Amino acid sequence: MDIYQHFRAEERPTIDSLLDKVRTASEQYAPVLTHFLDPRGQYILEVIVGSFPDMKVHFNGGLNAERCRAIVAPDYYVPEESDFELSVIEIQYPEKFVTLEHRHILGTIMSLGIEREQVGDIIVGESIQFVLTNQLESYIIMELTKIKGASVKLHVVSLQDMVQSKAYWQTVDATVSALRLDVVLKEMIHKSRTIAKELVQRKRVKVNHTVIEAVDYQLEQGDLLSIQGYGRARITHIGDRTKKDKLRITYQTLFK
Repeated sequence: MDIYQHFRAEERPTIDSLLDKVRTASEQYAPVLTHFLDPRGQYILEVIVGSFPDMKVHFNGGLNAERCRAIVAPDYYVPEESDFELSVIEIQYPEKFVTLEHRHILGTIMSLGIEREQVGDIIVGESIQFVLTNQLESYIIMELTKIKGASVKLHVVSLQDMVQSKAYWQTVDATVSALRLDVVLKEMIHKSRTIAKELVQRKRVKVNHTVIEAVDYQLEQGDLLSIQGYGRARITHIGDRTKKDKLRITYQTLFK
């Protein structure tokens, strides 16, 4: 089976990295832990694992997490929570004097030299928390002392004490004439195709965290869209065609 034929050419580095981990798990017949994967990365890994007999993949990034670590292992293996090596960090900050957003937290974390793949979800709700690999727990607590100029304190909490975002993903079933970015975007934002094209051409749309300027960019299952002025959306399923030759898709939106 040629794994590469199912995915985009630019995804080859991701495929190679994940394929290497699956092969290692299969050859050693032992569990292998990955870094954090976005929904598209999780989908790619599931497809790869599906081509290896007797191998399974398990995901965990905390309660209802979008970004998860994966364990690829023989089908006899049942992972425990601790096997995913996750740390949940809660931020205490002077709420009366500063407002912190997702971008402030992520930017500060990455300014410390921590790669994005080592960080899971960042939850801004009743309190602010983020998830990361537990090997970085001591380092982040020692080094992250200020965000947006405000002094902060970090505390480790259990996965069971993760807060949930007040925002909720809304699931929609729809049909589209094609998986072109402008066509699917038009459906998601309920605007004209002209407006959808303008958003893309003005660099206001990201797919899997990368700005896409081609309106005919082909979307696939697992893709995560960030749409400036609207919010985020993700394609969770691509189904078969209708009698009128339209594609059935399921997508979720987290709009403002």
